[in-house]
Amino acid sequence: GEHFRNPSDGPLPIGLCSDCGSTVLRAPTMTYEPHHPLVEAALLMDRSIRLLLTEADALHAETWILGVARMAGTELQRSLLSEATRAGAGGGGRRFWSPQPRLVEASGDEQGQRLVAVLLATLAQLGEPLAEEAIICPPEGSAGALLNLEQTRERLGALVAACARSHGLEAAEMAEVLTIATALALHQCRELVPLTLGAGLAVTGLVEGARTARPMAVAA
Repeated sequence: GEHFRNPSDGPLPIGLCSDCGSTVLRAPTMTYEPHHPLVEAALLMDRSIRLLLTEADALHAETWILGVARMAGTELQRSLLSEATRAGAGGGGRRFWSPQPRLVEASGDEQGQRLVAVLLATLAQLGEPLAEEAIICPPEGSAGALLNLEQTRERLGALVAACARSHGLEAAEMAEVLTIATALALHQCRELVPLTLGAGLAVTGLVEGARTARPMAVAA
């Protein structure tokens, strides 16, 4: 079905630091320090992506979740391609992450599985613990999104690149930033998309983005 969320519905579990006024995740425990640069960048991505994907004052939940996850997968594969190029191995130095959105098939890739772990750890910090085996990847894949992969990249690519430049982050770090932002999207959409299905959409988006990412452009 069509799941739309009004961006003004309900606050995130995000507050203001009493010391400096910056945004922090409110959680019992933090994998990162509250002002860790990856967390700060993820909060920026969450706010900015919501604005870019909102149309007619509504935000389509599946498009949001898949969009952020696709960009995380894109940055993951770009980091692997960049690493292979630096090692003189060309594009074949590291294999692509599994083309099938199933965790058992993706588990062979250490970096891809690490992003799944980051996703689940962030959800737990947000009070939404989820076991990996409970994730349900949708049989229809990403068909429920209003944007396809290339449209997603066109809409969000410049924002991701700008965030990476402004925060001084490499592609691997941006993959982690966007995975944290994906967990934030899941948390905010949990009343529209059950967490087990939303996490499956996230894994689908991660794999989709990683499978077809292009190498990083060389800076002028």
